[in-house]
Amino acid sequence: MQKRGMLSDEDSAKFQAVKRDPAAAEKFLLEHRAKYKRDIDEHAKLAPRQNSSGGLLGILPLGGGLRKIRRSIDLCKYLLQSTVNGVLQPLSGVLENVDIPTPQSQGLVEIPGDDPDHQFQAPGPTDVRGICPTLNALANHGKCSSLSGSASGVPFTYGLSVFLSALGLLAGGDLPTGKYTIGGADSRVPNTIGPALGLDSHGVFEIDGSITRQDVHFGNNANFLLQRWEEYVDAANDNGGLFNEAANAQDNGFRYDNSRNTNPDFFAGAAWFAVSHAERVFVYQGLPNGTNQSYADYQNVAPFFLDERFPEEWYRRADPFTLPSAFMEAAGMFLLNPRELGANEGLNNFVPLGVDLTSQTPAQIGCFIIENILDLAPDQFKPAIANNFDTYQAFVQGIILPFFENDGFFNCDVQSFARPSANAGVADGSVSSSGSPVNGSYPGVLSLNFVRSE
Repeated sequence: MQKRGMLSDEDSAKFQAVKRDPAAAEKFLLEHRAKYKRDIDEHAKLAPRQNSSGGLLGILPLGGGLRKIRRSIDLCKYLLQSTVNGVLQPLSGVLENVDIPTPQSQGLVEIPGDDPDHQFQAPGPTDVRGICPTLNALANHGKCSSLSGSASGVPFTYGLSVFLSALGLLAGGDLPTGKYTIGGADSRVPNTIGPALGLDSHGVFEIDGSITRQDVHFGNNANFLLQRWEEYVDAANDNGGLFNEAANAQDNGFRYDNSRNTNPDFFAGAAWFAVSHAERVFVYQGLPNGTNQSYADYQNVAPFFLDERFPEEWYRRADPFTLPSAFMEAAGMFLLNPRELGANEGLNNFVPLGVDLTSQTPAQIGCFIIENILDLAPDQFKPAIANNFDTYQAFVQGIILPFFENDGFFNCDVQSFARPSANAGVADGSVSSSGSPVNGSYPGVLSLNFVRSE
């Protein structure tokens, strides 16, 4: 994005500083610590309390440098990583059960290596799997459970991990208990103030035009579709056999065009932009072997999608991927093959949203998403947010906003959040996945050699 001239001189200088020394990001985050603490005092529900455990009690989707766990029912208890020196504070009141552990070490490490506690194990009859191949892979290696913590898997910084975890909870979790599933609705996750639909619920993590899942309009939006995977491989083959930025921009445009032309309910709003680009950025930034992290080839990407496991001799990248970098990469990929935001009101009747993201910087796009973050939840969940708006607003202000406000990159000036309508709540056909991949057959019944396109 710097090369495209989309960063200010100040942001460019800070980006280069973080690129040279990732520890510089900590400096930028700590600059707003004093202001953040004043904000905390203004919200009684977010008053600091002592964390007597001092440890890690939940789990984090998509890795993030956490501790090992024992395999269980894969109810992903919401996990937040506090920044060093306590930029994020423990919560109290109705949110006191949202656990906030400390960051763990990062670096080039073989995953799972010879660790006996994290070798691949196919899910059992009560285990939950969902729409995200990487989350499923983490669960299949015992890195995603509600009973303890999570070993570091995909290499994201605590800031990016916090953001993704918070979206997961807002997308379909139970806010007071801090729990959600990596799949669909599950009786083991309570519905304290509204329906906890899980990550499979349509509208946030599960969107129209995803890489390997069907649009919810056509039925099951949870299980892996082999045809879509093969089309994804075709895009990689068109780009030197790599699932790189160009290949993902090509596939994203193809999926958008297909959904817009065939799905009368196709919707490409803020959530579509964030997820459709982010899920593809994470493929070529998070899945390549850390020994050559710019080489997102079939050997390293396919096992995550087809067998939902880590490849052999796979190393986590040495420098963890950051939240600002995620938005810069997403915006850059979008500009390679841009599409119009809007929605179908029947086939051949596309209504634009009137938002031109091609003129926005990555930081501006990030602020746009944060301002509307509470309106990105699935329709079934919006009444709970509307009826408990202060709680949700406090959660966003205390957990998400610190990474976007006076942070040295986004610098969002968020005065208020979009309030969802209380009259939402129509079921949209989302289903729960009881075992993903390869057209619903688990695990990996088709060999990698069989499905590979040459």
